[in-house]
Amino acid sequence: MIQSNYIKTFGIAAYHTFFDSGKCNCLHFVPNHNTNTIFKKFGFKMNLVSNGFNLYSNTKSSLSSLLNYISQTTQQNYFEFDIKCTNPNFILFTTLPINWIGAVTYSSQDPKNLSNKGKIVLNQTLENKSVSTHFGHLKIYFEDILKEQLSGDAALFEINFTARATQWQYYFINKNAVQLSNPSITEKENIQFDGPQNVTIQTGESALLFTSNKTYITLSEKPKYKFDLISNSSSSNQNNAKPKVIIKGLPNPDVSRIGIIENSDPNHVASPMYIYL
Repeated sequence: MIQSNYIKTFGIAAYHTFFDSGKCNCLHFVPNHNTNTIFKKFGFKMNLVSNGFNLYSNTKSSLSSLLNYISQTTQQNYFEFDIKCTNPNFILFTTLPINWIGAVTYSSQDPKNLSNKGKIVLNQTLENKSVSTHFGHLKIYFEDILKEQLSGDAALFEINFTARATQWQYYFINKNAVQLSNPSITEKENIQFDGPQNVTIQTGESALLFTSNKTYITLSEKPKYKFDLISNSSSSNQNNAKPKVIIKGLPNPDVSRIGIIENSDPNHVASPMYIYL
């Protein structure tokens, strides 16, 4: 019977507030050439999980002896991974500079890393590059792996992302002459929409525009807000009657559509939505 000597070396997990589960499943960690060579030569195994991986080493000696030996023979004292992103809209729904081009980097030796309940939350650094073949890079140093091993547990590293908040813009194009009397959008959770404002959209059509103005609403994988377009006639107000619902359940933003708000902070962006009546 073959005895397994695999022990957990460390784990890495990515989280994102955009996703309903909180887990960021669209990032994939790929060992670069040198690290992959070390994995094959010294018997390491990556066990993939939905939002990261756990690394196991196959050794009869201690982990510290193995890593020290690797460092001496290869002149490399860290594992390095390229981070690939499989969601083309990631930068649009994530709090990152909207026009930024480069790579996100993480290092276990970054002094800005935080320790939280037995996990090391890695600080994010943005590297500006005119051309980047990968979304990001990750370095985990042997020293930091062994530092956590002293407590009796394998090192656990964590990467966190926050969902972008945008100004929501509803453009209503009244193609069928729907009767609208003093239209408005229902208020939910203290979110109020300004409008309507008469505007002309890029197609040359006239539209009524409502915006959340200075209230930036966080994007999410699944809709969290349900707004209605209502019509408030003067007679209804006088008789305390309920306003007429024109559209119940307005759409939530398509995260692939981002608009730049004029005369605002470059990272303040809008989510335009076009609704034909």
